[in-house]
Amino acid sequence: MSSSASSSDGLSGGAVEASGGGGSISALFSSSDSGTSLGGVSSSTDSPILLSGSPEAEQPVAEAAEQIAASEESGDVININVRDEGDQANLPEVHGYDWAPYELRTHATRFRWGNDLGDLVERTKVFGNEVEDGFLRVKVCAGNERVCHGKGATKLEFFYVYACLFHDLGLTVPFADWQMVVLRQIQCASTQIHPNAWASMQAIEVLCRAAGLTATMPLFLHFYKTRPTASKGWVSFLGANKSLFTLYLASYKGFKIGFFKVAIPG
Repeated sequence: MSSSASSSDGLSGGAVEASGGGGSISALFSSSDSGTSLGGVSSSTDSPILLSGSPEAEQPVAEAAEQIAASEESGDVININVRDEGDQANLPEVHGYDWAPYELRTHATRFRWGNDLGDLVERTKVFGNEVEDGFLRVKVCAGNERVCHGKGATKLEFFYVYACLFHDLGLTVPFADWQMVVLRQIQCASTQIHPNAWASMQAIEVLCRAAGLTATMPLFLHFYKTRPTASKGWVSFLGANKSLFTLYLASYKGFKIGFFKVAIPG
């Protein structure tokens, strides 16, 4: 079993709404213990992935949802908001984040299109079984959004997440209660935590389950601590005495540009 070590200091976690595109894509997915699979066929006229905003699209989406519910009562409906989809040119830089590390302010996400997020949720379980259909959705980021941005003036309630938490580490939204207590205790957003540090929490969760114990924030922070440094970056956990686990990955590459938003529709 592997997990984390070393440490550094944090960023921020909300989001900023930027203009772009129009409409949204509704993708219907069926879920299983092994993940979430596309409940339909690619992008043909009878596909369950349709652009909303036109009369032709609205009725097939409703019918597809009814067909999925009738044939697979456990199926999930995952909405993909693509208002900010695409490679819009000349989007202004969002100011007010000079406090954030330069690296964070330069990384745009690779999930810029609805199909990118569709591929992700087709292959990976993002939402836990307790999340009701339509209660949460995933949202494409605009080209000038960064993972350190705040909510800004938008009314949409959402937060950023890294895709690696789901396809590498097996987390789902909502996170475990004790993991959210850890985040509150160390005053970090989910994107401020390095993936190797998330792997530490997942490893503790698995170990406790195997031992018939309940993972808690005090238990986790008995074995792990953060170590503030002069530099800013992602927060990692250091073994309080000696690490229980080895690093999940010695060099975790690619995660910095793999972020998207989880939103609560208003």
